[in-house]
Amino acid sequence: MNFAIAIDKPLGISSSDVVIKCRNALSKAVGEKIKCGHMGTLDPAADGVLVLGFGKATKLFDYMQSGKKEYVAEFTFGMTTDTLDREGIVTEKDDKLPEKADLERILPDFVGEIDQIPPAYSAVNVNGVRAYKLARKGGEVSLSAKKVKIYSITLLDVVSEGESVNKAKLAIVCGSGTYIRSLCRDIAEKLGCFAYMSALKRTACAGYSLSDAVPMRDFIDDPKAYVRPDGEIVGKLFDMKQVSGETAKRLCCGQTLVTSHADGRFGVESDGNVIGVATVKDGRMKIETHLWNTI
Repeated sequence: MNFAIAIDKPLGISSSDVVIKCRNALSKAVGEKIKCGHMGTLDPAADGVLVLGFGKATKLFDYMQSGKKEYVAEFTFGMTTDTLDREGIVTEKDDKLPEKADLERILPDFVGEIDQIPPAYSAVNVNGVRAYKLARKGGEVSLSAKKVKIYSITLLDVVSEGESVNKAKLAIVCGSGTYIRSLCRDIAEKLGCFAYMSALKRTACAGYSLSDAVPMRDFIDDPKAYVRPDGEIVGKLFDMKQVSGETAKRLCCGQTLVTSHADGRFGVESDGNVIGVATVKDGRMKIETHLWNTI
C-alpha cells in the first residue's frame, strides 16, 4: 500500500500528530502496520495542505520538499512576539503602522532568491539540538541566514485605519525551507515597524491543492476510502514517460540506457506500472529512485 494524500490539517495540531493519527487509522483498517510520513512540516498555528506519504511513497520525500508551496498569510503590524506568530509572547510593541503604498512598494524586494534567518523557535538543528528547544530553555539561539526562493508575493487585502495598515493578507508562492514568519519579520523591519504572523494557511504543496485535500477527521473515520493508486503521486511531481517492457526491465536492473529524451528528471511508466523516478543527462537515462512496482 504505497500512495500519498493531501490532508486538510486543522489548527492546533502538529504535523507529527497528524501522521500518527492517520497512520494508526489506516494500519488498523487494513490489519497491518503501514509506514507513514509527512512531506513538509506545517506548524500547529497553521492549517491547510499537509501531504502524507504511505508505504514506499515516503521515498519521494526529497522530491516533495523541493517543490513549490503556496500560502495565504495574515501579518499584524504594531507588535511582534518571540515566536514571530500569534502563539508567542509579545516582545516589542509600538504605535507605528505602515502605509499601504509603502507595503506594496517594498514587496518586490522580497521576490527572488533571498537570504533569510530562520526563527529562533524553529526545527533548525543547532549543534544537534532543535532551535526551539534551546529557545524554550532561555538559551541563546544564533542562526545563520540561508538562501530561500520566493516566486511571488501578492497583497490580497488590508485592514486599515485611514492610510495605516493594521493587518495585511498576502498570497505567497515560495520554495522549500522558507519561513513565512521570518518573511513577516523582515518585511516589517524594512518598513521600520513591528509585525507578527497572525494566521497562515497552506493552499498548495507539491502538486496538491486545498481542493484535493481531505479533512483529517474524514480520513481517520474511513481511511480505506481514500487509498489512492500507487503511481498517482509520481504524476503529480513529474512529467511521465512511457517505456517498453524490455526497457523497464533493464532500468530496474540498474542499467544506464541511451535515450532521445531531453535532460531532466521524470517519472517512468510501463504498461500501467510506475517504475520510479529517472534522470536523463547527456542522452543517458538511469533510474534515480526505484519505487514499488516490479517488472
